[in-house]
Amino acid sequence: MKKIYVTGSAGLVGSRLVELMDRKYELLMPEIKELDILRVNDLSTFWKKEKPDAVVHLAAFTDVGEAENQRGDRKGFCWKINVEGTSNLAKICREYGTLLVYVSTDNVFSGSISDRGPYEETHKPEKDENKLTWYGFTKAKGEEKVQEILNGYTSIVRIIYPVRAKFSDKVDYLRKPLQLYREDKLYPLFYDQQISITFIDEACLAIDRIISDKKTGIYHSCSSDTTTPHELVSYFLKKLEGNDIKVKKASLDEFLKQVDNPVRYPKYGGLKVEETEKKLGIKFSSWKEIIDELVKQGIQ
Repeated sequence: MKKIYVTGSAGLVGSRLVELMDRKYELLMPEIKELDILRVNDLSTFWKKEKPDAVVHLAAFTDVGEAENQRGDRKGFCWKINVEGTSNLAKICREYGTLLVYVSTDNVFSGSISDRGPYEETHKPEKDENKLTWYGFTKAKGEEKVQEILNGYTSIVRIIYPVRAKFSDKVDYLRKPLQLYREDKLYPLFYDQQISITFIDEACLAIDRIISDKKTGIYHSCSSDTTTPHELVSYFLKKLEGNDIKVKKASLDEFLKQVDNPVRYPKYGGLKVEETEKKLGIKFSSWKEIIDELVKQGIQ
C-alpha cells in the first residue's frame, strides 16, 4: 500500500479525497502543529520517518479577498503558503524522488477578452501579476516553482469552482446559492460570464490515476463543457427545488463598471479537459451531469 502525504486534508477537496481513497492508500495527514510546510526541518524529519511515495498538495491560502489585501507582499501569508511552502515541498520531493501532485486553479489565467478561455492544459499561465488576482498569481508562481525544481517529475492538476454533495465546514459554488435561496437572499447571477465547475469526486479519480500510474504533466479536472452562473444555478435549483423557480439575471459587464478590482471577476474562464481525458483514460461529466449526480447523492 503506497504512502500518500496529503496537505490540506481537512479542506473542501482534501476531506473528500480522504473519504474516497482511504482504503486504497496509507494516507499521511499530520496536523499543522506536527508538520508545517514552511519549516524545512519539519519536512526533513517527516520524510526520513515516513518516506511517502507521493504528495497531494492541496493546502493553500485561498481567501481571494484577503489575498488582495496582501497584493505585492512577498512576506505575506498568501505568498508564504502558496509559493514558499510549495517550493519547500518540491525541494524535499526532489531530494527523495517523491512524486508531487500540485493542485492548482483556473485563477492562473486571466479570463480576459485578450486571453480567453476555456484553456487547454498546455496554455501558459498569465505572468503579469496585474492581470490576475494575487491569489491566482501566487498559485501560478507555485506552478512555476514545482516545474523548475522538479524538472518535470511532477503533476499539476488545475480545478475550478469545486463542488460536492455534503461538507458542513464550508459551502461551495452550488451549496452557497442554495443556502441563499432558502433564506430568500439569492442575488441576481451573471448571464454573461463563462465558467466550468469541478466535481470533486472526479478530481479525486484523476489524482488517483496520476498516483497509480506515476503520471507527470499538467492536467485539468472539471466539467467537459462551460456554462454561466445564471444557467448553472437555475438548472440546479429547478432540479432540487422545483420547476417554478426563477433566478434573477445580472450583467457582468455592467457590474465591472462599478468595481475597483475587475481582475477578481474573469469573464471568459473555464478549462478544457480533452487531453487529460486521453492521458488518464477517464471521462469527465458535463455540468448538468454533475448536478444530476450531486442531487442523487443528496446534496445539502
